[in-house]
Amino acid sequence: MISSLRALAGLGTSLLVIACGSDGDGGGAAGSGGASAGGTAGTGAAGGSSGSGGAGGSTGGGGGASAAGGTGGGSGNTIAAASCSTSDVQTAIDAAAVGDTVAVPAGSCSWSGLSLAKAVHLQGAGTTQTLITLAGSNSVVKQPAGVVRISGFGFSKNGGGNGSKGFSLSGSWKNAEPIVIEKNTFQISNTGLFVIDVVGGVVIADNAFTGGWDDSFIQPKHAQDAEGSWTSADTLGSKDTTGKLNHYIEDNTFYGGTNQGIDADDSTRVVYRHNQLTYSSFNTHGWATSPVGVRHFEIYGNAFKHPGGTDAIANQNWAVWIRGGTGVIFDNQFDDLAGSHWGQKDEIRLTIRGAEDARPQGPCASTSYPVPHQIGQSHDGTGAVTDPLYLWGNTGTVAVSAGWNWGNPCGFTFSDFFQWGRDAVNTGTPKPGYTPYTYPHPLRG
Repeated sequence: MISSLRALAGLGTSLLVIACGSDGDGGGAAGSGGASAGGTAGTGAAGGSSGSGGAGGSTGGGGGASAAGGTGGGSGNTIAAASCSTSDVQTAIDAAAVGDTVAVPAGSCSWSGLSLAKAVHLQGAGTTQTLITLAGSNSVVKQPAGVVRISGFGFSKNGGGNGSKGFSLSGSWKNAEPIVIEKNTFQISNTGLFVIDVVGGVVIADNAFTGGWDDSFIQPKHAQDAEGSWTSADTLGSKDTTGKLNHYIEDNTFYGGTNQGIDADDSTRVVYRHNQLTYSSFNTHGWATSPVGVRHFEIYGNAFKHPGGTDAIANQNWAVWIRGGTGVIFDNQFDDLAGSHWGQKDEIRLTIRGAEDARPQGPCASTSYPVPHQIGQSHDGTGAVTDPLYLWGNTGTVAVSAGWNWGNPCGFTFSDFFQWGRDAVNTGTPKPGYTPYTYPHPLRG
Protein backbone atom coordinates (compact mmCIF):
# COMPACT_ATOMS: atom_id res chain seq x y z
CA MET A 1 0.00 0.00 0.00
CA ILE A 2 1.36 3.40 -0.88
CA SER A 3 1.60 5.34 2.37
CA SER A 4 3.12 8.53 1.04
CA LEU A 5 4.24 10.21 -2.16
CA ARG A 6 6.59 13.11 -1.86
CA ALA A 7 9.24 15.00 -3.77
CA LEU A 8 12.79 14.98 -2.49
CA ALA A 9 13.99 18.51 -1.84
CA GLY A 10 17.28 20.12 -2.70
CA LEU A 11 18.56 17.55 -5.23
CA GLY A 12 18.09 19.57 -8.40
CA THR A 13 16.38 16.62 -10.13
CA SER A 14 12.86 15.28 -9.89
CA LEU A 15 13.13 12.26 -7.58
CA LEU A 16 10.04 10.59 -6.15
CA VAL A 17 9.97 8.43 -3.03
CA ILE A 18 7.19 5.90 -2.58
CA ALA A 19 7.19 4.43 0.92
CA CYS A 20 5.71 0.93 0.97
CA GLY A 21 4.68 -1.27 3.85
CA SER A 22 6.87 -4.26 2.94
CA ASP A 23 10.57 -4.89 2.83
CA GLY A 24 12.60 -4.59 -0.36
CA ASP A 25 15.33 -6.79 -1.74
CA GLY A 26 18.07 -5.72 0.63
CA GLY A 27 16.61 -7.20 3.79
CA GLY A 28 18.29 -10.21 5.29
CA ALA A 29 21.16 -12.47 4.54
CA ALA A 30 18.73 -15.19 3.48
CA GLY A 31 17.17 -13.15 0.69
CA SER A 32 14.28 -10.74 0.36
CA GLY A 33 12.71 -9.60 3.60
CA GLY A 34 9.21 -10.46 4.68
CA ALA A 35 6.47 -8.05 5.64
CA SER A 36 7.62 -5.20 7.82
CA ALA A 37 5.91 -4.20 11.02
CA GLY A 38 4.48 -1.16 9.31
CA GLY A 39 5.73 2.33 9.90
CA THR A 40 6.38 4.93 7.29
CA ALA A 41 9.36 7.03 6.54
CA GLY A 42 9.17 10.49 8.10
CA THR A 43 8.97 13.67 6.15
CA GLY A 44 10.88 16.89 6.46
CA ALA A 45 14.46 17.42 7.48
CA ALA A 46 14.20 15.70 10.83
CA GLY A 47 12.47 12.61 9.57
CA GLY A 48 10.81 9.87 11.54
CA SER A 49 11.64 6.25 12.28
CA SER A 50 10.73 3.60 9.80
CA GLY A 51 9.04 0.33 10.58
CA SER A 52 11.03 -2.62 11.89
CA GLY A 53 12.85 -5.00 9.57
CA GLY A 54 11.19 -7.96 7.95
CA ALA A 55 11.14 -11.46 9.31
CA GLY A 56 12.18 -13.11 6.05
CA GLY A 57 15.91 -12.53 6.36
CA SER A 58 18.31 -13.27 9.18
CA THR A 59 19.33 -9.64 9.59
CA GLY A 60 16.18 -7.71 8.72
CA GLY A 61 16.38 -4.55 6.67
CA GLY A 62 19.49 -2.46 7.19
CA GLY A 63 19.16 1.15 8.24
CA GLY A 64 20.49 4.26 6.58
CA ALA A 65 19.34 7.83 6.17
CA SER A 66 17.07 8.67 3.29
CA ALA A 67 17.78 11.74 1.22
CA ALA A 68 14.88 13.77 2.57
CA GLY A 69 15.43 12.84 6.18
CA GLY A 70 14.10 9.88 8.09
CA THR A 71 15.55 6.46 8.73
CA GLY A 72 15.58 3.94 5.89
CA GLY A 73 15.16 0.66 7.77
CA GLY A 74 14.49 -1.50 4.69
CA SER A 75 10.94 -0.18 4.24
CA GLY A 76 11.13 -0.73 0.49
CA ASN A 77 10.87 2.86 -0.73
CA THR A 78 11.05 3.54 -4.45
CA ILE A 79 13.30 6.32 -5.68
CA ALA A 80 12.42 7.38 -9.22
CA ALA A 81 15.33 8.58 -11.33
CA ALA A 82 14.51 11.66 -13.41
CA SER A 83 15.79 9.92 -16.54
CA CYS A 84 17.95 6.95 -17.53
CA SER A 85 21.11 9.09 -17.86
CA THR A 86 24.21 8.22 -15.84
CA SER A 87 23.95 11.39 -13.76
CA ASP A 88 20.24 11.04 -12.96
CA VAL A 89 20.56 7.35 -12.07
CA GLN A 90 23.59 8.08 -9.91
CA THR A 91 21.67 10.84 -8.12
CA ALA A 92 18.83 8.43 -7.41
CA ILE A 93 21.22 5.75 -6.12
CA ASP A 94 22.86 8.28 -3.84
CA ALA A 95 19.44 9.32 -2.51
CA ALA A 96 18.27 5.76 -1.84
CA ALA A 97 18.49 3.93 1.47
CA VAL A 98 19.39 0.31 1.98
CA GLY A 99 16.53 -1.90 0.77
CA ASP A 100 15.07 0.72 -1.57
CA THR A 101 14.31 0.30 -5.27
CA VAL A 102 15.80 2.79 -7.71
CA ALA A 103 13.36 2.91 -10.63
CA VAL A 104 14.89 3.92 -13.96
CA PRO A 105 12.32 5.07 -16.53
CA ALA A 106 12.02 4.12 -20.17
CA GLY A 107 14.42 5.79 -22.56
CA SER A 108 17.69 5.31 -24.41
CA CYS A 109 20.81 6.43 -22.56
CA SER A 110 24.54 5.84 -22.32
CA TRP A 111 26.28 4.84 -19.08
CA SER A 112 29.90 5.38 -18.17
CA GLY A 113 31.26 5.57 -14.65
CA LEU A 114 28.07 4.62 -12.83
CA SER A 115 28.79 3.34 -9.30
CA LEU A 116 26.32 1.04 -7.57
CA ALA A 117 27.74 0.55 -4.08
CA LYS A 118 24.58 0.32 -2.02
CA ALA A 119 22.21 -2.55 -1.19
CA VAL A 120 19.38 -1.42 -3.45
CA HIS A 121 17.43 -2.80 -6.41
CA LEU A 122 18.28 -0.95 -9.62
CA GLN A 123 15.21 -1.62 -11.76
CA GLY A 124 14.58 -0.65 -15.37
CA ALA A 125 11.15 -0.30 -16.95
CA GLY A 126 11.69 -3.42 -19.07
CA THR A 127 14.21 -4.91 -21.45
CA THR A 128 12.65 -3.16 -24.46
CA GLN A 129 11.92 0.06 -22.58
CA THR A 130 15.04 1.09 -20.64
CA LEU A 131 17.82 0.76 -23.20
CA ILE A 132 21.34 1.39 -21.93
CA THR A 133 24.47 1.60 -24.07
CA LEU A 134 27.55 0.81 -21.97
CA ALA A 135 30.06 3.40 -23.17
CA GLY A 136 32.61 2.80 -20.39
CA SER A 137 33.14 0.70 -17.29
CA ASN A 138 30.51 0.79 -14.55
CA SER A 139 31.09 -0.64 -11.09
CA VAL A 140 28.87 -2.74 -8.83
CA VAL A 141 30.13 -3.56 -5.33
CA LYS A 142 28.83 -6.24 -2.95
CA GLN A 143 27.47 -4.84 0.32
CA PRO A 144 27.32 -6.26 3.87
CA ALA A 145 23.94 -4.54 4.44
CA GLY A 146 22.03 -6.55 1.85
CA VAL A 147 21.64 -7.75 -1.72
CA VAL A 148 22.48 -5.49 -4.67
CA ARG A 149 20.08 -6.27 -7.53
CA ILE A 150 19.87 -5.17 -11.20
CA SER A 151 16.89 -6.11 -13.38
CA GLY A 152 14.67 -4.94 -16.20
CA PHE A 153 17.21 -3.38 -18.59
CA GLY A 154 18.19 -3.84 -22.21
CA PHE A 155 21.98 -3.35 -22.25
CA SER A 156 24.29 -3.08 -25.25
CA LYS A 157 28.03 -2.56 -25.74
CA ASN A 158 30.09 -2.26 -28.91
CA GLY A 159 33.81 -2.14 -29.62
CA GLY A 160 36.96 -2.12 -27.54
CA GLY A 161 37.81 -5.81 -27.85
CA ASN A 162 37.05 -8.56 -25.32
CA GLY A 163 39.38 -6.93 -22.77
CA SER A 164 37.01 -3.98 -22.55
CA LYS A 165 34.31 -4.49 -19.92
CA GLY A 166 30.97 -2.79 -19.40
CA PHE A 167 30.60 -3.84 -15.77
CA SER A 168 33.13 -4.55 -13.01
CA LEU A 169 31.72 -6.51 -10.06
CA SER A 170 33.72 -6.61 -6.83
CA GLY A 171 33.56 -6.66 -3.03
CA SER A 172 34.26 -9.01 -0.15
CA TRP A 173 33.85 -12.72 -0.77
CA LYS A 174 32.80 -13.76 2.75
CA ASN A 175 31.71 -10.50 4.39
CA ALA A 176 29.15 -9.12 1.94
CA GLU A 177 25.83 -10.20 0.50
CA PRO A 178 25.51 -11.26 -3.15
CA ILE A 179 24.96 -9.22 -6.27
CA VAL A 180 21.94 -10.51 -8.25
CA ILE A 181 21.66 -9.68 -11.96
CA GLU A 182 18.46 -11.04 -13.46
CA LYS A 183 15.85 -10.55 -16.17
CA ASN A 184 17.95 -8.33 -18.46
CA THR A 185 19.09 -8.56 -22.07
CA PHE A 186 22.69 -7.99 -23.18
CA GLN A 187 23.70 -7.38 -26.80
CA ILE A 188 27.45 -7.00 -27.41
CA SER A 189 29.79 -6.84 -30.41
CA ASN A 190 33.60 -6.94 -30.47
CA THR A 191 33.82 -6.44 -26.73
CA GLY A 192 33.61 -7.87 -23.23
CA LEU A 193 30.77 -7.43 -20.76
CA PHE A 194 31.30 -8.55 -17.13
CA VAL A 195 34.51 -8.97 -15.18
CA ILE A 196 33.79 -10.43 -11.73
CA ASP A 197 36.67 -9.46 -9.46
CA VAL A 198 35.53 -11.45 -6.44
CA VAL A 199 35.79 -15.17 -5.64
CA GLY A 200 32.06 -15.87 -5.22
CA GLY A 201 28.73 -14.32 -4.34
CA VAL A 202 27.28 -13.20 -7.67
CA VAL A 203 24.02 -14.62 -9.07
CA ILE A 204 23.38 -14.09 -12.80
CA ALA A 205 20.01 -15.58 -13.74
CA ASP A 206 17.27 -15.45 -16.36
CA ASN A 207 19.09 -13.08 -18.72
CA ALA A 208 19.53 -13.24 -22.51
CA PHE A 209 23.04 -12.70 -23.91
CA THR A 210 23.84 -12.18 -27.60
CA GLY A 211 27.30 -11.64 -29.06
CA GLY A 212 29.80 -12.62 -31.72
CA TRP A 213 32.45 -15.30 -32.07
CA ASP A 214 35.18 -13.81 -29.81
CA ASP A 215 33.00 -11.77 -27.47
CA SER A 216 33.32 -12.30 -23.72
CA PHE A 217 30.11 -12.30 -21.71
CA ILE A 218 31.28 -13.22 -18.19
CA GLN A 219 34.83 -13.40 -16.83
CA PRO A 220 35.07 -14.39 -13.13
CA LYS A 221 38.67 -13.51 -12.26
CA HIS A 222 40.10 -12.51 -8.87
CA ALA A 223 43.87 -12.69 -9.28
CA GLN A 224 44.68 -11.30 -5.82
CA ASP A 225 42.87 -14.10 -3.91
CA ALA A 226 42.93 -11.77 -0.90
CA GLU A 227 40.54 -13.93 1.15
CA GLY A 228 42.33 -17.20 0.45
CA SER A 229 40.02 -19.11 -1.87
CA TRP A 230 42.80 -21.43 -3.02
CA THR A 231 43.84 -22.23 0.55
CA SER A 232 40.27 -22.77 1.79
CA ALA A 233 38.32 -26.01 1.54
CA ASP A 234 36.01 -26.37 -1.43
CA THR A 235 32.36 -25.27 -1.43
CA LEU A 236 31.16 -27.61 -4.17
CA GLY A 237 27.42 -28.23 -4.26
CA SER A 238 25.63 -28.26 -0.92
CA LYS A 239 28.89 -27.44 0.88
CA ASP A 240 27.99 -23.86 0.01
CA THR A 241 25.41 -23.94 2.78
CA THR A 242 24.26 -20.32 2.36
CA GLY A 243 24.54 -20.11 -1.42
CA LYS A 244 26.82 -17.09 -1.07
CA LEU A 245 30.32 -18.50 -1.52
CA ASN A 246 30.05 -19.55 -5.17
CA HIS A 247 28.98 -17.67 -8.28
CA TYR A 248 25.70 -18.99 -9.72
CA ILE A 249 25.01 -18.52 -13.44
CA GLU A 250 21.69 -20.19 -14.17
CA ASP A 251 18.70 -20.20 -16.53
CA ASN A 252 20.27 -17.78 -19.00
CA THR A 253 20.35 -18.00 -22.80
CA PHE A 254 23.62 -17.37 -24.62
CA TYR A 255 24.09 -16.86 -28.34
CA GLY A 256 27.69 -16.41 -29.45
CA GLY A 257 30.72 -16.01 -27.25
CA THR A 258 31.90 -19.06 -29.18
CA ASN A 259 35.53 -18.71 -28.17
CA GLN A 260 35.08 -17.53 -24.57
CA GLY A 261 31.45 -16.99 -23.60
CA ILE A 262 32.27 -17.55 -19.96
CA ASP A 263 35.92 -17.74 -18.96
CA ALA A 264 36.27 -18.86 -15.33
CA ASP A 265 39.63 -17.83 -13.96
CA ASP A 266 41.69 -16.95 -10.91
CA SER A 267 40.44 -18.12 -7.48
CA THR A 268 36.79 -18.21 -8.48
CA ARG A 269 34.15 -20.81 -7.60
CA VAL A 270 31.61 -21.04 -10.39
CA VAL A 271 28.32 -22.92 -10.73
CA TYR A 272 27.05 -22.92 -14.32
CA ARG A 273 23.67 -24.63 -14.54
CA HIS A 274 20.48 -24.90 -16.59
CA ASN A 275 21.61 -22.46 -19.27
CA GLN A 276 21.00 -22.78 -23.00
CA LEU A 277 23.99 -22.01 -25.20
CA THR A 278 24.01 -21.65 -28.96
CA TYR A 279 27.49 -21.38 -30.49
CA SER A 280 28.79 -20.63 -26.99
CA SER A 281 31.28 -22.17 -24.56
CA PHE A 282 32.48 -22.56 -20.98
CA ASN A 283 36.23 -22.22 -20.33
CA THR A 284 38.50 -22.36 -17.29
CA HIS A 285 42.12 -21.33 -16.73
CA GLY A 286 44.81 -23.03 -14.71
CA TRP A 287 47.88 -21.56 -13.03
CA ALA A 288 49.84 -20.83 -16.20
CA THR A 289 49.29 -17.57 -18.05
CA SER A 290 46.92 -16.74 -15.18
CA PRO A 291 48.31 -16.00 -11.69
CA VAL A 292 46.46 -18.79 -9.82
CA GLY A 293 43.73 -20.28 -12.03
CA VAL A 294 40.14 -21.26 -11.29
CA ARG A 295 39.41 -22.81 -7.86
CA HIS A 296 36.50 -25.10 -8.82
CA PHE A 297 33.48 -25.33 -11.09
CA GLU A 298 30.14 -27.11 -11.50
CA ILE A 299 28.69 -27.45 -15.00
CA TYR A 300 25.35 -29.23 -15.13
CA GLY A 301 21.91 -29.26 -16.69
CA ASN A 302 23.00 -27.09 -19.61
CA ALA A 303 22.11 -27.48 -23.29
CA PHE A 304 25.08 -26.81 -25.60
CA LYS A 305 23.49 -26.19 -29.01
CA HIS A 306 25.29 -26.16 -32.35
CA PRO A 307 22.91 -25.86 -35.32
CA GLY A 308 25.74 -26.09 -37.88
CA GLY A 309 26.08 -23.51 -40.61
CA THR A 310 28.83 -21.82 -42.59
CA ASP A 311 29.19 -18.50 -40.76
CA ALA A 312 32.26 -17.83 -38.63
CA ILE A 313 30.23 -18.15 -35.43
CA ALA A 314 29.67 -21.84 -36.25
CA ASN A 315 33.42 -22.55 -36.14
CA GLN A 316 33.43 -23.81 -32.59
CA ASN A 317 36.51 -25.55 -31.21
CA TRP A 318 34.94 -26.84 -27.98
CA ALA A 319 31.84 -26.57 -25.80
CA VAL A 320 33.75 -26.99 -22.52
CA TRP A 321 37.49 -26.45 -22.11
CA ILE A 322 39.04 -27.20 -18.71
CA ARG A 323 42.61 -26.12 -17.95
CA GLY A 324 42.74 -26.20 -14.16
CA GLY A 325 41.01 -26.79 -10.85
CA THR A 326 38.48 -29.46 -10.03
CA GLY A 327 34.74 -29.85 -10.26
CA VAL A 328 31.88 -31.73 -11.85
CA ILE A 329 30.42 -31.85 -15.37
CA PHE A 330 27.14 -33.78 -15.50
CA ASP A 331 23.67 -34.05 -17.03
CA ASN A 332 24.44 -31.66 -19.87
CA GLN A 333 23.19 -32.13 -23.44
CA PHE A 334 25.75 -31.60 -26.22
CA ASP A 335 25.17 -31.15 -29.93
CA ASP A 336 27.85 -32.41 -32.28
CA LEU A 337 30.51 -29.78 -33.00
CA ALA A 338 31.04 -30.01 -36.71
CA GLY A 339 31.73 -26.53 -38.08
CA SER A 340 32.08 -26.31 -41.85
CA HIS A 341 35.50 -24.64 -41.73
CA TRP A 342 37.21 -26.31 -38.78
CA GLY A 343 35.67 -29.73 -39.05
CA GLN A 344 34.83 -32.20 -36.32
CA LYS A 345 35.77 -31.10 -32.78
CA ASP A 346 35.65 -32.72 -29.37
CA GLU A 347 32.93 -31.31 -27.16
CA ILE A 348 35.00 -31.40 -23.93
CA ARG A 349 38.74 -30.64 -23.89
CA LEU A 350 41.12 -31.16 -20.94
CA THR A 351 44.62 -29.63 -21.10
CA ILE A 352 47.47 -28.71 -18.74
CA ARG A 353 49.27 -25.61 -19.93
CA GLY A 354 51.26 -25.48 -16.67
CA ALA A 355 53.37 -28.34 -17.99
CA GLU A 356 53.87 -26.82 -21.44
CA ASP A 357 54.88 -23.28 -22.32
CA ALA A 358 53.73 -21.40 -19.16
CA ARG A 359 55.07 -23.39 -16.20
CA PRO A 360 54.51 -22.09 -12.62
CA GLN A 361 57.21 -24.51 -11.38
CA GLY A 362 59.83 -22.92 -13.65
CA PRO A 363 62.09 -24.61 -16.20
CA CYS A 364 61.37 -28.03 -17.66
CA ALA A 365 63.75 -29.76 -15.23
CA SER A 366 61.81 -28.36 -12.26
CA THR A 367 58.36 -29.27 -13.57
CA SER A 368 56.72 -32.42 -12.23
CA TYR A 369 53.31 -33.82 -11.29
CA PRO A 370 51.19 -32.30 -9.94
CA VAL A 371 51.53 -28.94 -11.56
CA PRO A 372 50.05 -26.45 -9.05
CA HIS A 373 46.31 -25.96 -9.53
CA GLN A 374 46.15 -28.30 -12.55
CA ILE A 375 43.10 -30.38 -13.41
CA GLY A 376 42.19 -32.54 -10.42
CA GLN A 377 43.93 -30.38 -7.81
CA SER A 378 42.14 -28.92 -4.80
CA HIS A 379 42.83 -27.88 -1.19
CA ASP A 380 41.38 -29.16 2.07
CA GLY A 381 42.18 -26.05 4.11
CA THR A 382 45.46 -27.50 5.31
CA GLY A 383 47.27 -28.42 2.14
CA ALA A 384 46.94 -29.25 -1.54
CA VAL A 385 45.09 -32.48 -2.33
CA THR A 386 44.19 -34.45 -5.45
CA ASP A 387 40.43 -34.33 -5.99
CA PRO A 388 39.55 -35.55 -9.48
CA LEU A 389 37.18 -33.90 -11.90
CA TYR A 390 34.04 -36.08 -12.35
CA LEU A 391 31.99 -36.37 -15.54
CA TRP A 392 28.72 -38.34 -15.74
CA GLY A 393 25.24 -38.38 -17.23
CA ASN A 394 26.04 -36.16 -20.22
CA THR A 395 24.02 -36.87 -23.37
CA GLY A 396 24.13 -36.21 -27.08
CA THR A 397 27.48 -36.20 -28.83
CA VAL A 398 30.07 -36.08 -26.06
CA ALA A 399 33.65 -36.64 -27.16
CA VAL A 400 36.18 -35.95 -24.39
CA SER A 401 39.85 -35.39 -25.19
CA ALA A 402 42.82 -34.97 -22.86
CA GLY A 403 46.24 -33.97 -24.14
CA TRP A 404 48.78 -31.31 -24.97
CA ASN A 405 47.70 -28.09 -26.66
CA TRP A 406 50.68 -25.68 -26.85
CA GLY A 407 53.33 -27.87 -28.45
CA ASN A 408 54.80 -29.60 -25.39
CA PRO A 409 58.19 -27.81 -25.63
CA CYS A 410 59.62 -29.85 -22.72
CA GLY A 411 58.90 -33.16 -24.46
CA PHE A 412 56.95 -34.54 -21.50
CA THR A 413 54.71 -37.61 -21.54
CA PHE A 414 51.12 -36.45 -20.95
CA SER A 415 50.25 -39.48 -18.82
CA ASP A 416 52.87 -38.37 -16.30
CA PHE A 417 50.72 -35.30 -15.62
CA PHE A 418 47.21 -36.54 -16.29
CA GLN A 419 45.69 -39.96 -15.69
CA TRP A 420 42.08 -41.07 -15.89
CA GLY A 421 41.00 -42.36 -12.51
CA ARG A 422 43.49 -40.15 -10.68
CA ASP A 423 42.93 -36.63 -12.03
CA ALA A 424 39.55 -37.12 -13.71
CA VAL A 425 36.85 -39.81 -13.69
CA ASN A 426 34.60 -40.47 -16.70
CA THR A 427 33.05 -43.84 -15.91
CA GLY A 428 29.45 -42.65 -15.50
CA THR A 429 29.84 -42.61 -11.71
CA PRO A 430 28.71 -39.45 -9.87
CA LYS A 431 31.19 -37.75 -7.58
CA PRO A 432 30.94 -39.46 -4.18
CA GLY A 433 29.28 -37.29 -1.55
CA TYR A 434 28.34 -34.55 -3.99
CA THR A 435 24.88 -32.95 -3.89
CA PRO A 436 23.99 -29.87 -5.97
CA TYR A 437 23.07 -26.67 -4.20
CA THR A 438 19.39 -25.65 -4.07
CA TYR A 439 17.91 -24.77 -7.45
CA PRO A 440 16.73 -22.22 -8.35
CA HIS A 441 18.93 -20.01 -6.22
CA PRO A 442 16.88 -18.68 -3.26
CA LEU A 443 17.96 -15.07 -3.84
CA ARG A 444 16.38 -14.88 -7.27
CA GLY A 445 13.52 -12.41 -7.40
